[in-house]
Amino acid sequence: MQLNLTNTQMLFLGFPLGFAASGIYSGMGAFLTELYPSAVRANGQAFSYNFGRAVGALFPGLVGFISAKYSLGTAIAIFAGGAYCLVLVVTFFLPETKGKQLH
Repeated sequence: MQLNLTNTQMLFLGFPLGFAASGIYSGMGAFLTELYPSAVRANGQAFSYNFGRAVGALFPGLVGFISAKYSLGTAIAIFAGGAYCLVLVVTFFLPETKGKQLH
C-alpha cells in the first residue's frame, strides 16, 4: 500500500511522525530502571539499549537479503510484523513493578 502524497503533505505529516517516533523512547528509561536492582541498574539499562541497537543494525542488511527474493515492501513488512509480535510477547513476560519495593 502506498499513498501518493505531495512534498507539502509529506512536510506536514513528517512533523507528527517525527514527534511520535521520538516519544517512543521517553518511557523506556523509567521502565528499564525498575527492572534491575540498584547495583546493576546502569549496566542493565545500558546493555538493553545497546543490545537493541546492535540487533537493529543487522536488520537493514537482512531486509536487503530478503528483498532479493521478495519485494522490498514485503521484506520490510516481515521485519515490522516480527518486531510488533516481539513487543506483544515481551509485554506479557516482563514483570509489573507498580507498588513493589525496588532494591
